[in-house]
This record gives sequence, structure tokens and C-alpha cells, in this order.
Amino acid sequence: MSDLVKQIIAHADQLPPFPDIVQKVMPLLQRMAPVRQIEEVIQYDPAIAARVIAISRSPYYARRHSVGSLRDAIVALGQKQLIQVVMAACAARYYQGRMEGYDLREGELWEHAVGVAIMTTIVSERLNRKNILTLYTAGLLHDIGKTVLHFYVKDDFEKIISLVKNKSLHFLDAEREVLGIDHQQLGGIIAKKWNFPEPVVAAIRYHHEPLKVAPKYQEITKIVHVANIMVAAMGIGCGVDGMIQPHRDQVFQELKITTRMSEEMLAEFGDQFRALREFLSA
Repeated sequence: MSDLVKQIIAHADQLPPFPDIVQKVMPLLQRMAPVRQIEEVIQYDPAIAARVIAISRSPYYARRHSVGSLRDAIVALGQKQLIQVVMAACAARYYQGRMEGYDLREGELWEHAVGVAIMTTIVSERLNRKNILTLYTAGLLHDIGKTVLHFYVKDDFEKIISLVKNKSLHFLDAEREVLGIDHQQLGGIIAKKWNFPEPVVAAIRYHHEPLKVAPKYQEITKIVHVANIMVAAMGIGCGVDGMIQPHRDQVFQELKITTRMSEEMLAEFGDQFRALREFLSA
């Protein structure tokens, strides 16, 4: 391991730990615990509780009745959406600021992360898969490595782009060659440190290379992969690396996603996009 890679991993180790509120809330939801018990867990983290209330009021999750308290938000959202909102509220802190190394303005990587999480839900429902919350988590955190690596990509940007242009390398491979590590590898290290389940770690670690992951994790990784490609193809927070990646590959065929299915899923996502931006600003 080079000194630079050690420095990058040490930098990643300085990230605040992922809030453990998700691990506390999930068992309660799985056993259909009373709203009061769920409220008691969430309210111990005032920042997360405040974001849950704010997000639940956004048009993306709007309901007929108004949300005036944390309990109202829990009731209004329901099991599936509550986990999505808690996850998003926990993850938001890591995506703040510009990601200059990837040519992303303030909020663009966050927009992309939530977009991919939403798209994984659309794809998994279309394919009749049941592990939607696992996929949502992996989609939301698939680019977490960029939140650290962008500092180092920025310093060596010309070298990386030169390899992309002159040697026809993918941006990911150029990252790896210049820095000794790429953003998906770093993301896997971060997710493992945060004690996320192995399928989530694997999907983050191989979201650009799903055919290289262990067979038991290939399906979740493939779905995150195609969701990432579709959201990037819409120009949503893809950055300089997304603009020079293929917009479709053999993984679509392996999941039996036809061109027509892709178009229909993109249309469904597009219908939600305006509301999605309202959700992100909540």
C-alpha cells in the first residue's frame, strides 16, 4: 500500500461515524412496534428528527394531513418511506459542499445519490425484487467514496484526464492508476467501517464493475449499476467521470432490461424529478 493510499484511507477514517439510528429503527419497524417506541428512538437525535419532519413535509412525501410533529411524520410516512427518509437524513451531512475533483457544484453529488437511490427502487419494483430497502441504501451511498477522494482527484486531475484521453482508460481505471485507489474501492472501505451489511458494501465496492463481485452479491450490484447509469444519462450529478462513461452495457441485458423498459423507467423517474428536488431542499 502506497503512502498516498494510506493518506487517503486515513482521511476517510476522519469522517463522522454513520448514525446508528437506522440500526435501532429497523428492528422496530420490522416487528411493527408502536409509533411511540419509534418516536422515542428518533427523537434522541434532534438533528435527524428535525430533518425527518422537514422531509416529510416536502411535496415528494406529501400527504393530505399536515405534519406538525415527529409523531405526525412517522404516521404519515409509513414503514418503507420512513426508512428512506431516515437514511437520507443520516447521509445528507456527508454530501455537503462542492466536489471540485469531479466538477460537481454544491448539492450535485447529493442530488445524484438520492436520484440513484430512487431509481434503484423503480428498477427493483419493475423487476419484482423484494430487497428494496437494501438497494435504496446501497444506491444512496454508492458514491460515498467521492466525498473524500475528490480532494485527491482535484490535485491530479490533469494526469487522470490524460490517461482517459491518451490511453482510452475509463475514469475509474485512471483514478486507480494515478492515486492507487478508486472511489468505489474507497466507498467500500467506508461502508464496511460503518458496519453496513455485506450486500450493501459489495454493491458500493463494485457498482461500476458488477461482474467482478461475488455471485451472491451480483444482483444487488447490477441493479445499483444500471440505476447509476440511467441517472447519469439524465445528466443528474454525474460529474466529469459520468460524462465519459458508457450509457448502457451488457448488465442491462443480463437483467433483461430492454430499451423500452429503460425508457419507461426513465419516464417514471422524470415524473418524480421536480418533486425530488423539493425533497432535497427540505
